[in-house]
Amino acid sequence: MSLTVCPLASGSSGNAIYIGDTQNKILIDCGLSGKKTEELLRSRGTSCAELDGVILTHEHSDHIRGAGVLARRWKLPLFTRPGTWGAGGQILDSIPSKQQKLLLSGLTFGKIEIDYFPLSHDAMEPVGLVIRWGKRQISLVTDLGEITPEVEEKIHGSDIFIVEANHDPDMLASGPYPYFLKKRVSGPQGHLSNDDCGLLLSRALNEKPARVYLAHLSEENNDPQVARLTVENFLRSRGRDSGLEIEIAKRYCASLPIKLL
Repeated sequence: MSLTVCPLASGSSGNAIYIGDTQNKILIDCGLSGKKTEELLRSRGTSCAELDGVILTHEHSDHIRGAGVLARRWKLPLFTRPGTWGAGGQILDSIPSKQQKLLLSGLTFGKIEIDYFPLSHDAMEPVGLVIRWGKRQISLVTDLGEITPEVEEKIHGSDIFIVEANHDPDMLASGPYPYFLKKRVSGPQGHLSNDDCGLLLSRALNEKPARVYLAHLSEENNDPQVARLTVENFLRSRGRDSGLEIEIAKRYCASLPIKLL
């Protein structure tokens, strides 16, 4: 048996990540339309009917846009923090109450075990996730403006990292965003820069090989090659680039999946 990890889309246009083995399948975030999510899952050889549930990391629309449609159409349970339910507005209010599940402790779906931890972001109760499958570990850390000791501790030594590399500071400073939005993006409740991503990875990697998806890249304030080179150069300068493979999580389509054995 193997575990497949595949970002279906990543960025402010919409976020969704598929994780599953032959017995259990989950979706993390549903920021695309219901139709697009179904299409992308089919492209990965699965369907919404096979999902055990959907986990929402926070209430921003690029993470929950299609959650109501998908939950109602396929009668899927949705798991998220109490504050996210309260802040989710009409999208989450539209979900039948019996499908609204509070994320209060770890979740288990067969061999897939999921734990959560708080992130610093301008949402009500945003969380990062650690997914364990036997001795393997996947960490999801996007939509945060500040690296904390808890984040570093939770994701340390993962086999797969899905980590935010949202913006290049120079591109953000000279880009089209108004000042208040630049301040929000670069602030402690905003988003990680490429350099911040490299710093977090340098602290979270151990000696074993690892795979990395650079995620939630800004379309206006970043460039995939800039992000990759910045992170690679940062890790190389810290002697942390050995045995590391880096992919860019694609914005509008499914990324190349990774399989863990």
